[in-house]
Amino acid sequence: MGESGSSGRANVALHPDDRHEEHAHSAIPYVVVWIALLAFTALTYLTGKQHLGAWALFIALAIACLKSALVALIFMHLKDSSGMTRLVFGTSLVFVGILLFFTVADVATRFRPATPAGAPFGTERSRPEGLLEHEMPE
Repeated sequence: MGESGSSGRANVALHPDDRHEEHAHSAIPYVVVWIALLAFTALTYLTGKQHLGAWALFIALAIACLKSALVALIFMHLKDSSGMTRLVFGTSLVFVGILLFFTVADVATRFRPATPAGAPFGTERSRPEGLLEHEMPE
C-alpha cells in the first residue's frame, strides 16, 4: 500500500522552482566572453607592468570584478537564474566588498614605517641598509 502511493508521487516536483526548463544556448556569447576575458587578462598584465601609483590597486580590482562578473553571468548562467540565487550571489558580493574595504582601509591608514616598501598607496621605497643603488629590488 505504501509503495504504490509513494511511487506515483516520485515524479512530482516538490517546489515550483525545482522545474528546470531547457534553454537553447548559442555558442556566440561564450566565445565573445572568452575573448573579453583574454583581453582583460592582457590588460591586467599590461597595467601590472606600469607604475600607476595609487591607482594600481583600484584598476586591478576593477578589472578583476569585471572578469568575475562576466564568468558568473555567462558561464555560471546567473543571468538565467531565479531571484533567490541572484540574492544569495549579491549578498556574497556585499560581504566580499566589506572585507576588501576594511582590508584596504587598514593598510591605507597604517603608520608609515609599518607599511612595507613598494606597497600601494604611494609609500616611498626606502633603500635597505647595505644595498647599493643598482642592487635595489624592483
